[in-house]
Amino acid sequence: MTNSIQSRLVVSACIVLFCFLGFAGFVLDSAYQRGAQSALHDRLQIHLYSILAKAELSKNNRLVMPFGLSEPRFMQIDSGLYAYIFNDAGDTVWRSSSSAGEAVDVVESLTLGQKTYIQTSLHEKPSVELHYKAALESSFGQSSAFEFVIVELTDGLDNQNASFRSVLWQWLGGVGFLLIVMQFFIIRVSLGPLRHIVADLEKIQKGDAQHLENHYSDELADIANTLNRLIDNERTHLKRYRNTLADLAHSLKTPLSVLTGLYGQEILSSNDIKTLETQTLQMRQLVDYQLQKAAAKGHQTLSAPLAIEPIIEQITGSLDKVYFDRKLMIIKDIDKTIKFNAEKGDMFELLGNLLDNAYKWANSTVSISFKTLKSKEAELSGVQIIIADDGPGIPNNKLDAVLQRGVRADETTHGHGIGLAVVNELVSLYGGSLESSDGLLSGQVWVIFLPSR
Repeated sequence: MTNSIQSRLVVSACIVLFCFLGFAGFVLDSAYQRGAQSALHDRLQIHLYSILAKAELSKNNRLVMPFGLSEPRFMQIDSGLYAYIFNDAGDTVWRSSSSAGEAVDVVESLTLGQKTYIQTSLHEKPSVELHYKAALESSFGQSSAFEFVIVELTDGLDNQNASFRSVLWQWLGGVGFLLIVMQFFIIRVSLGPLRHIVADLEKIQKGDAQHLENHYSDELADIANTLNRLIDNERTHLKRYRNTLADLAHSLKTPLSVLTGLYGQEILSSNDIKTLETQTLQMRQLVDYQLQKAAAKGHQTLSAPLAIEPIIEQITGSLDKVYFDRKLMIIKDIDKTIKFNAEKGDMFELLGNLLDNAYKWANSTVSISFKTLKSKEAELSGVQIIIADDGPGIPNNKLDAVLQRGVRADETTHGHGIGLAVVNELVSLYGGSLESSDGLLSGQVWVIFLPSR
């Protein structure tokens, strides 16, 4: 079967209509045949009763029938309607004029008052026989049993059934064709919004439009909104990649110029060597920062909600081993049921940098809190992350600086000075907020709010 939804629906509709109309035709044809057969049986009974009404017994117990009957066909040769009367011995005691040259057999198993219908044929023509056994009484008190037989050819009935069947299937075929045509146009109109989405996507690809419009059906509105979010995400990522590459290229110009100037010197002084080391370190910081910035993804439109508790457990498990000799006490207040729609690598980067700083500077205790929260200012719901330590903390006059690339609060401590800058970038990417506050463990406290998308 073709991959076209329209073709599949049309073919499926044709199959359903074929089965339904075929079944309906079969039922109607069967009902019509049963009705025609029932009408035939009723006619045979009427003929039987008319003959029974005319039959009499004479004084010497002989059957007497009048010459004329109410049904003229009994008097016409080869009329297709015949009547017979047999005595108990099975001998024919009377037969209609129409039955000349035609012979039938009695049903010996019949009892008084019993009747039966038999499908048979006369001269290769289909017929139906009605056999009925009854006892006649004379006015002199005598009675005798007789078997009455009414026979009618059914070739006319078969022709009638065939004519009805032909007309029935012609009408059903015409109705089926009309329904298929109507169904084709209904399906085509119903699938119109899908074609509109495809056309709008082509416009976006050509640059003639920025987003999918909102004129689709209710069933496709969510799909359109999801596609719009995907388009926005891709554009945001592409813009960030381009800006990152541009920033990296611009930032590397100065260090590369300095290094290029040193290449021309045959002997490097101690100052030159220090300059070389400084510029090389700066380039490494630039590359690390820009690559981590470019790798951040932000909210993922089609990603499943992410459980944060396992990520925190994995990070703290690794840091416990790295800072094992410090014997830190870790306090965790984590709602394990919380799931947040984020990229796993972003959460590892964000939580890893903050927790690494907390482990590095803490005297004895690190606190981690993760819970849902509703922002009163922006009326947004999301998650709140609080990471605190009991270390010296960051002076207020250096808070803004440490969130910039390559700046460290303590230059004597090992590090590239890009951890908090990356955290700040990630929080901004998710549309959240990063704040430093006092309290808890009297050291550094980071409060992060990440809104749900």
